[in-house]
Amino acid sequence: MSENLKLEAGRIAYQKKLVNGEIERPKKMNPVEKALANPKSLRMAINANCWECSCEQINEIRFCTATSCPLWHLRPYQKKE
Repeated sequence: MSENLKLEAGRIAYQKKLVNGEIERPKKMNPVEKALANPKSLRMAINANCWECSCEQINEIRFCTATSCPLWHLRPYQKKE
């Protein structure tokens, strides 16, 4: 069986389990919830700070103009140069 067919079979089995209630879909967490769940992660803390500062808008983080912020160079969602 090729790799793609195995992946497709697994996806179908996962969908059936979701429909039957055997498993629950994982809850999506915002960056603040992720940081609170993992308080030792510096990256998650930075992501949460930027997310709150930008009024929860990813595009605002990406195009942030607050260059005086000490986290400006570390902000998430930047495009690679």
